[in-house]
Amino acid sequence: MRILLVDDDEIIVEVLTKLLVQQNYVVDVARDGEAAWELVEGFQYDLILLDVMLPKLDGISFCRRLREQKSPVLVMLLTACDTTTDKLQGLDRGADDYVVKPFNVQELAARVPALTRRGSSSPYPTLVCGHLHLDPNLHEVNYQEHLLQLSRKEYLLVELFLRNQKRIYSCRDIIDELWAFDAEPPNEWTVRSHITNIRRNLKAVGADNFLETVYGQGYRINPTFIKKSNHSTHISNVNTDKQENSDASITEIWQHTKNLTFEGLIVLEQVISSLVFGIFDAELLKDGIQKAHKLAGSLGMFGFEQGSFLARQIEVLLESSFHVESHFSLGYQQKIEQLLIYLCQDLEVTTNTNELINLTGKKLEELSQSEQINAKVLAVDDDPQILLTVQTLLEPLGVQLTYLTNPDRFWETVPYNQPEFLILDIYMPSGTEGLDLCRAVGQNDDWNWLPILFLSSCTDVETLQKAFVIGADDYLTKPIVPKELLIRISNGLQRISTIKNQMETNLIK
Repeated sequence: MRILLVDDDEIIVEVLTKLLVQQNYVVDVARDGEAAWELVEGFQYDLILLDVMLPKLDGISFCRRLREQKSPVLVMLLTACDTTTDKLQGLDRGADDYVVKPFNVQELAARVPALTRRGSSSPYPTLVCGHLHLDPNLHEVNYQEHLLQLSRKEYLLVELFLRNQKRIYSCRDIIDELWAFDAEPPNEWTVRSHITNIRRNLKAVGADNFLETVYGQGYRINPTFIKKSNHSTHISNVNTDKQENSDASITEIWQHTKNLTFEGLIVLEQVISSLVFGIFDAELLKDGIQKAHKLAGSLGMFGFEQGSFLARQIEVLLESSFHVESHFSLGYQQKIEQLLIYLCQDLEVTTNTNELINLTGKKLEELSQSEQINAKVLAVDDDPQILLTVQTLLEPLGVQLTYLTNPDRFWETVPYNQPEFLILDIYMPSGTEGLDLCRAVGQNDDWNWLPILFLSSCTDVETLQKAFVIGADDYLTKPIVPKELLIRISNGLQRISTIKNQMETNLIK
C-alpha cells in the first residue's frame, strides 16, 4: 500500500514516516502542495495524509482539485483547526477523514487501515466477542442467533466497543467518536440512554451485563465476555510489540529533533522583543505564527499536551495581531511573554534538560518567601467543587475570596466586595456567560482595570481567541493545577500594581 504524506513540519514528517514504514506501508513525502500535486500526477496512491496549512497550495484547495479530476484516492486531513466549521469544510471539499493536531500517533496508526478498509470494495470481517457477532456488511448484530433491534447510533456504539474490546470509553470519548462532526453534539445523558437501551436488548437475549460500568472512568465490555483464544492472544502480543516499538521510535526522534523545537522558541522570543521595542516586522511575525503552529502540532505527539495547548494560544494571539490593533498594547505583549514562559517551563520539567531556564520555579520560590498575597479575589463559577478548590488553595495565602455560583448577582456584589482580581468560567447555566461579563467589565469605567482570568474546561481555539479579544488577561484550563493558578493570580496582581505605581508617578510629575 502506497501513502503520500504532505506536511511542511519536519518533526511530524519524521514521526509519521517512521511509524508508517514500520507498518509496511510505502511512504512518499512532499512538503508543499505543488510538489504533492506533481507526485499525484506521476504515481497512484491508496491514501494521502494531507496537512491543511501548506505552502504554495493549501490542503483544502488541493483536495478540491483532486475531486474535480474525479480521483478516487482516499484523503485524510491533518490540521490544527478544531472547529466544526473547519471539519465540515474539509469534508465538503472531498476529504474522507479528519485528524486534529496534536494527535496520538497510535490512534492515527489505527485510523489509517480503518479508512482504507472503508474505501475497499471487499467485504468487512465480522466482529466477534463471545457469542456476540456484528456483521459490518449487513449492519446486523446477533447474540446466539438472536437478532438485536438497535438504532443506528446504538449499532455504531456496539461496533465501537467491539473494535476496541479492552478499552474503557467515557461519555465524552463516545461523543467525540460518534458525533464528531455534528453541529450540535448531544450531552452525556443521551449517551447513557443509548447504553441503557443496548443493555436492555442484550439482557433480553441472555447477555446481561455485557457492557459494564467502570466507576469514575466510563464503560467497557465485561472481560468475562471477551473470547480468550490463542489467536486473539497472539494478535494482542503483536500489537503490543508494535506499540512498544513505535513508542521507542518516537522517543528516539524527540532526542534528535528537540533542537528544532528550541529554535522555534527562539523565534518566538524574537517576535516578543520586536513588539516590546515597537517594531512591526511582518515577516518575523509570520515566521512566529508558523513556528507556534508547528509547535502546537508536534509537541502533542511527544506527550507535551500542555505545551501544545500553550503553543496554540500563542499562535492565536499572534494571528489576532494582524486584525486587532489593541493587541499591540503592553498587556498583549505580556500575555504572549507569559505564555512563552509557561511553554518553556512545561518542556523543561518534562524533559529534565538544561536548555531552558526554570522561570516559573523562581516565581514559586518568590511566592513561598513572601507567603501572603493579601488580595481580594472574586470567583464566578457554577461548579461549587471548583470554587471550594480555589478557596482551599487561596485562603491560606491571605486571599479574601468571594465566590458566586449565580453570575446574575455579579454587579450587586462588585461594589460591596471591591475585588482586585476576577476569576470567570466561560459557560454557566443561568444564561449569563463569562464572556459577556468580561466584555461588560471592560466597558465599565470604574472596573475596566480589573485583571480577569478565565478558568474553563473549554480548550478550542475559537473560544480562546474570543476570550482574549474581548479583554481577558489570562486563560487557564481545568482541571486546576494549584501552583500554576497561584502564579497566574500573582502575575495579574503585580501587573496592576505596576500600572498604578506608574500612574501615581506621572501624577506627581
